[in-house]
Amino acid sequence: MSKRSDLWDAFARSVRDHINDYTVPQYGDYPDDLLEEFSAENCVRAIEKYVRRYGKNSRPGQAQLDMLKIAHYASEAYRKMGEENG
Repeated sequence: MSKRSDLWDAFARSVRDHINDYTVPQYGDYPDDLLEEFSAENCVRAIEKYVRRYGKNSRPGQAQLDMLKIAHYASEAYRKMGEENG
């Protein structure tokens, strides 16, 4: 396995922990969570929101947290695109 994929695996674990520790307790879990009401386009809009916010939030650690949110929304947009396109 490449070093690049090892880095990806470490990031993916951080995203998974974010989902389990933050998102699910706050919003519920698939298929009964609020995210199921989102379309792929809604997910992309959420990504854009966090991208625009990058560097503008003064809370420590918020930029990294936003990157985890972006990754989660990106994975949901990818899944929903597949569903919407058959």
